[in-house]
Amino acid sequence: MGEQITFAVAAISAISCGVCVVSLRNAFQATVALIGTLLSVALLFLLQAAPFVAAIQIIVYAGAIVVLFLFVIAYLGERQADLGPDRAWRVEPLAIVAVAVVGALGGLALLNANIKLQEKLVTLGDGKDIGSPRAIGDSFLRHYLVPFEATSLVLLVAAVGAVMLAKRAVQSEGGR
Repeated sequence: MGEQITFAVAAISAISCGVCVVSLRNAFQATVALIGTLLSVALLFLLQAAPFVAAIQIIVYAGAIVVLFLFVIAYLGERQADLGPDRAWRVEPLAIVAVAVVGALGGLALLNANIKLQEKLVTLGDGKDIGSPRAIGDSFLRHYLVPFEATSLVLLVAAVGAVMLAKRAVQSEGGR
């Protein structure tokens, strides 16, 4: 009964803090709400008997990345964006072709990979190794390699998009 109550509180906290992250206009308050979301998700990982992932969630995300966000927000301060005219229309056809080519190449790679989708379920052995770094590494590299690499590709695209948006904002302010 206690686990169910803890799960409900953590889930409601994660969802409400996540809504605050995307709805708050003040960047500092949104970042603090992001910390609440990440801590709630870490608690959910603990409830699922994954202490290593929960620790990584707190140390890497809530500890390092969000502190970096707070540092950047404090360093830059509040600025109103005056973006001016959008010049992205020039490269939009090229972007559409590039996405189509990358999607086609990804589809070809999946077709040629000989992955059996209905293979037996992942066995976890005696259950004592769940959540350890070795079990997580084995799981990533043996059973979930394609989703893991797809996630890294999505993160790369997000990083490139963030750099492009930041460049646009700096140029609109008369920077480099």
